[in-house]
Amino acid sequence: MKVIKKIIKYAFIVVFLSSASCNGSDDQDIPTGDHSFYCYIDGELFVPRGNPNFSTSPDDDGLHFLEYDAFFSVTAKDYRKYTVFFNTINREIGTVTLKESNGNSYFYNYSINHAIVRKNGILYLSKENSGTITFIESNADNVKGTFEFTLYNENDDNDTIQVTNGHFND
Repeated sequence: MKVIKKIIKYAFIVVFLSSASCNGSDDQDIPTGDHSFYCYIDGELFVPRGNPNFSTSPDDDGLHFLEYDAFFSVTAKDYRKYTVFFNTINREIGTVTLKESNGNSYFYNYSINHAIVRKNGILYLSKENSGTITFIESNADNVKGTFEFTLYNENDDNDTIQVTNGHFND
């Protein structure tokens, strides 16, 4: 009987320690601090990879923030998986609601609050009230916030992706 109790005790300890060591394993890959970005796309952690300088080359993945007056834009990319883009025409502290995207991610499109994700060559676009971007800090030195949205396949409204727990820190 004592042997069975010891086996059960050790089995419990092994199971407990094994499960505790797995908690937060995704957190090791989450960037923090200045010039950082991450989100979950359909539950999968997305962090832009590669060179942090913006380029149009598929070989130069990365992260780019653009600020111009009240306008704010983020492009986070990893051409192997996703490109996440959003912009707002007002970056004051508070929450901005997304509008319907026209699919245009050019930086000179300063006219709408919208989001786009490219996944496997398919564009997923924001619709009216399909998400929010919240600015926690916005000044000359730093822009920091959170975001979440549901985006729709540009050719099939039944095909959606969920972008959750998004964070950015310029």
